Amino acid sequence: MPDVFDLAKQYFQRYATPMDLPRRYGSSILEHLTTPDRAIEFRLTIQRDDGTLQICRAYRVQFNDDRGPYKGGVRFHPQVDMAETKALAFWMYLKTAVVEIPFGGAKGGVAVNYQALSLLEKERLTKRYAMILADDLGPNKDIPAPDVNTGEREMGWMLDSWRMIHGRYDRGVVTGKPLSLGGSAGRREATGRGVVINITEAARDMGMNLAEATAAVQGYGNVGETSARLLHDAGVRVVAVSDAHGAILNRKGLNIPTLSAHVKAGQPLNKFPEAEAIDRDSLLTLEVDILVPAALENAITEKNGAQVRAKLIAEGANGPVSPAAVDMLADRKIVVIPDILCNAGGVTVSYFEWVQNRQEFYWPLDRVNSELADVMKRAYRRVADLSQSLKIPLREAAYRIAIEQVADAAVRRGVQ
Repeated sequence: MPDVFDLAKQYFQRYATPMDLPRRYGSSILEHLTTPDRAIEFRLTIQRDDGTLQICRAYRVQFNDDRGPYKGGVRFHPQVDMAETKALAFWMYLKTAVVEIPFGGAKGGVAVNYQALSLLEKERLTKRYAMILADDLGPNKDIPAPDVNTGEREMGWMLDSWRMIHGRYDRGVVTGKPLSLGGSAGRREATGRGVVINITEAARDMGMNLAEATAAVQGYGNVGETSARLLHDAGVRVVAVSDAHGAILNRKGLNIPTLSAHVKAGQPLNKFPEAEAIDRDSLLTLEVDILVPAALENAITEKNGAQVRAKLIAEGANGPVSPAAVDMLADRKIVVIPDILCNAGGVTVSYFEWVQNRQEFYWPLDRVNSELADVMKRAYRRVADLSQSLKIPLREAAYRIAIEQVADAAVRRGVQ
């Protein structure tokens, strides 16, 4: 089976080929757009609390900076590898182009069971990662952000490590920081909020009444929980959710605020008393109006794509639908809001945070949410209009817009 970076390039080639880029921009343009600028792999060693050493593989991929500094999250997960990191950096530079914010794409991570570490071990690992990459990161060079198993705590640690090495405060070196260290209001829920803004716009185009709709959300982390909560607030009946440990179903609708309190109290999601436990994989094939895959890559593949019964899929995760499954869903007229558009709310508010850090002037939450809504609605409408005019899926329209923007920037800056 191809690795995730090969799958990412398959998407790109599929949608770039009809654009005839070599004729318009030169024969090397496709290689330029599909080859990372730098791919860094290194050994990261930390001392455990018992005095023993633990060695992990660590990565940072800087994929493309034709439109601005590299931008992308850092994830700590046992499955992190170079192929995944390249794919996520690849998608990130396309994502920033779709929503027209002036960044390129990057991604980083460490292959580690982060949850098994103590608090002090987590801090050592995070700061060691930032220390090794200190000369590769910076507010005008490469700006990390949270991703899987990282959050504002880790971004605060990375900021402190960079500051100690460089001897100065520059809050814009990372985004997703605590408010007390220059973070932005609304950053934590920005990705999920962007997902729901896209769902609202797509539902309007489809004639779907959200107050009568049902939804299932795969993944109850930051993105999935926020998406479920905002859908619940909009009147959608969220009937099923899942996390790494299991899935639950209540056909009358889950009480999302109560469920979130249950999970935040440290209780297992699949032990929620107001729902029945179901098989995790079965959530993806429930008969619902809206499906939000907000976990990891390749959730929907050729193995289960024919069983998916949702009318609208909103890709909260990166790459949750494999290329083979894309055709299966399209043949069945299932509308898919692609990841490079749907989950771009996080990087958009990261951009807002970076802007605020540069000005040292901070926005209230209502302004952040208003600006986010404007960016996401404008990007969705641009993609949807191209989709309708060319009679192509939303994914192809989003890729065409992103590829055109980056190819034009690459040639205009004279890199060919």
